[in-house]
Amino acid sequence: MFRHERGVKGKVDNKCHRHVNIAAWVIMSIVVAVAITVGACAMFMPDRPPALLGASGEVTQAKVSTQQYNGAQTVTLIPDIASDRTILGNSTGTVTADYSGNGLSSGHACMRVNDRAVIALNTALPLYRDLHVEDRGQDVRALNNELSRLGYQSDADSDRYSWNTQQGWKRLMADNGSDSDGALLLSDILWIPEQSVTVSNWQGTTGASVTQGSQIGDIPGALAKLSIKNTNPSDQDRVITVFGQSTTLPAGQTAIDNADYLKQVSATEEYKTQTKDTLAAGISGTLSLAQSIEALRVPAGAVFGLNGSKGCIMTTDGTKHAVTVVGSSLGVSLVQLNDGGSTASITSVEIGSKIAGATCS
Repeated sequence: MFRHERGVKGKVDNKCHRHVNIAAWVIMSIVVAVAITVGACAMFMPDRPPALLGASGEVTQAKVSTQQYNGAQTVTLIPDIASDRTILGNSTGTVTADYSGNGLSSGHACMRVNDRAVIALNTALPLYRDLHVEDRGQDVRALNNELSRLGYQSDADSDRYSWNTQQGWKRLMADNGSDSDGALLLSDILWIPEQSVTVSNWQGTTGASVTQGSQIGDIPGALAKLSIKNTNPSDQDRVITVFGQSTTLPAGQTAIDNADYLKQVSATEEYKTQTKDTLAAGISGTLSLAQSIEALRVPAGAVFGLNGSKGCIMTTDGTKHAVTVVGSSLGVSLVQLNDGGSTASITSVEIGSKIAGATCS
């Protein structure tokens, strides 16, 4: 009886154990199936960005700032060089001394012919005749003015060869080592077109024979103009600097023809080392405003109604301001208020759809 009950109980226990194992496997299968389903959903369902990363609204205003602006920029200048000029001598004889080594200067002997000084002379009108006391003419006026400029006795702006003119010329000849009775002899001068010049192909070397009316040398073409390449005229004065020499470039101009300034440039060592090819290609210079201006830094897209460099900006109260674009870089425009108002009062400008279709009118 005892054995029979024990056997029955063992069979029951084994059966319960099998049921537990089956239940465990069923639960594990469900867990795995859920995991696979979640993974598949994560893989194939489209991403939805977090609310913080969602699309932002349109930006329609931008902060602005001010800065001092001098418009400094590097420019290329194309030189305009005059043609070489031939100098004709007025003397006949043998050259006994040559003073041309450092160029020719008005009021100084350039050579001696038959041991008499020949004076280089720059007069507004080339002298073409011998002159004596009481002679009159525009050539006499030119002589009087040059003698006065050189510091010698004369009657400036007079067309009369006076006693003063005679004394001034006599003193000038004596200072250069030759006597004179005060009459100007054409053979005693060599006319030059500027107060000082360099010469090439000079024929007045010591021992050479020269003849009145023959070529005595050449004056290399002088720098006549500097034109700024690829630039537009400005409505303000600017400062141009070339080889360390500066001058004012007037508003509305893109070329420099000031003779005194061009002489300064051509006298620099940097200019003297230029070749014809380098001059033809252009020389470098800098251009800047004569005075710095206070400019507004605004986004480039804030300027509307552009016509050349003129346009408008709009402040956040809807007011339009006419401006001139004076510079730009990296998406920023530098503008100046056309009415001369204070830039400090403008702190923000409208951009984007706020100025879409806006005009300056």
